[in-house]
Amino acid sequence: MFHWISHRLRPALGAAFLGGLSFVGAEAAVRLHPLFTDHAVLQQGKPVPVWGWADPGEKVTVRFGDQAVSVEANADGKWLAHLKPLKATAAPRALEASGTTSVRIEDVVVGEVWVCSGQSNMEWPMTLSRDPQADIQASTHPLLRLYTVRKATSPLPLDTFLDSKGHEWSTAAPDGVKGFSAVAYYFGRDLQKALGVPVGLIHTSWGGTRIEAWTSGETLAERPCAQEMLADWKEAVKKW
Repeated sequence: MFHWISHRLRPALGAAFLGGLSFVGAEAAVRLHPLFTDHAVLQQGKPVPVWGWADPGEKVTVRFGDQAVSVEANADGKWLAHLKPLKATAAPRALEASGTTSVRIEDVVVGEVWVCSGQSNMEWPMTLSRDPQADIQASTHPLLRLYTVRKATSPLPLDTFLDSKGHEWSTAAPDGVKGFSAVAYYFGRDLQKALGVPVGLIHTSWGGTRIEAWTSGETLAERPCAQEMLADWKEAVKKW
């Protein structure tokens, strides 16, 4: 029944469905990770990682505002660029990654980005919260942005979602808010009001999941208390 709101967003998010699988498209087009879509929020005050895929060795340039950062895709076609720290702004701008091809997203703002994760109490939607209708109907807010990670399982860490379809940022509005995490929504709404800057919420919860599923195998292997569980897991995989 834990819940967790984290202010840390990195290229390798520590969940069961993100980490080490290469997704280089046959068309070799420059691509952004699905976390970067129209209406995205970038974190203020810290270097901002922007990442994706291209041809191995391809030069990729990321442009946002007055910044342009060029990097080279590695042998697996993965690239990672860091924008210099940004000031919070509600002014919508475009973010572009270009090489032999280019991809561009619109209405990108800068403010606070929070990862909202946990089990059933974090997953609990607005529609099932206490007397939610008035809050849902009053939820339209262009500076509060929502992103829900769709559920998927994998025995190995992945670089991206198993299915990128349906992963996109949206501005807060009744249709999107009603199924969103109630804890995350109220937190983000109040934070935006207090700080007066754009706030982005990444909701990635799964009721009833065990903490081990959200922890890397390497970390578990370092814990003596986890050895019996890891042995049981290896045996289950072997039988499967």
